[in-house]
Amino acid sequence: MRFNTYKPVLSQIKKNKNGSFQYSEKITPFLMLTPVLAGLAILVYFPLCSTITLSFLRYFWNKPQQPIRWVGLKNYIDIFTDSLFWQSFNNTIVFMVVSTSLTILFGLGIAVLMSRDFPGKSIFISLILLPMMISPVAAALSWKFLFDGEWGAVNYFIGLLGIPKQAWLADPRLALPAIIVTDIWLYTPFVFLVMYTSLQALPQEPIEAARIDGGSGWQIFSKVILPLLAPNFLLILVIRLMDTFRVFDFIYVMTSGGPGGRTETIGFLSYERTFRHFNMGQGSVIAIFLLLVVLSLSWYFIKTLQLQLQEQAK
Repeated sequence: MRFNTYKPVLSQIKKNKNGSFQYSEKITPFLMLTPVLAGLAILVYFPLCSTITLSFLRYFWNKPQQPIRWVGLKNYIDIFTDSLFWQSFNNTIVFMVVSTSLTILFGLGIAVLMSRDFPGKSIFISLILLPMMISPVAAALSWKFLFDGEWGAVNYFIGLLGIPKQAWLADPRLALPAIIVTDIWLYTPFVFLVMYTSLQALPQEPIEAARIDGGSGWQIFSKVILPLLAPNFLLILVIRLMDTFRVFDFIYVMTSGGPGGRTETIGFLSYERTFRHFNMGQGSVIAIFLLLVVLSLSWYFIKTLQLQLQEQAK
């Protein structure tokens, strides 16, 4: 049916003889969506439009005596020519790639091990899922104490092996890997849970057919199980890439971007420019850049996931 055959929405509202409004069934979905659309407008679209507007202004919110001036693309030029921005971007990419890869690898490996029956399996699964009960800030604070250069438990245990103490969070070479370890510890249980439930829900017919045909354990896993798990992999990949690219809480609690900016990330840099330097224009530019990258990554992998699901449906 062509669009021009529909009546305008407002024409579906009529008055009764007593003066009250009578709504047609066609307008009911629009009325039910009104609270959601109003919430989106207030909580999403208005802040987004305000951020875009601020990115073209010179505005320091701790200096009300200075007038707000239109500066055009100057904030964008200042940010994209700032060496600290590109260092933060490089740190973010390293954090995202390493943490996401290892989290998925460890989560899948543990899920495969736990898919077999053995005594005490439920206890092991409960212990694996324990980190999921902890908030990211609490986990970051706990690991900050564990990585303490003088009294941390990590240095104590490596000292038993004859390895000298390390200043984990103060050493430019070790600070970012230490934060990556914290992120992997916290989010591997999530990946494990998704992979474990996916393995339990796999159809057994293709696996049994491959086993009857004489396939080895690795061949069955790589040629049958992994392709069936591909949609779940892509879903986890989208979630973890978004989480790791906008990481903030671990950086804020454990290192505050130090030492020497070696753990500075895009998310933390946006916070720093906005709430420490009070430069709303540059902070808005970084926030918009962060949004565009996350949207691009999400769009790409969601399209890939849709194509994967269409191929499996054929």
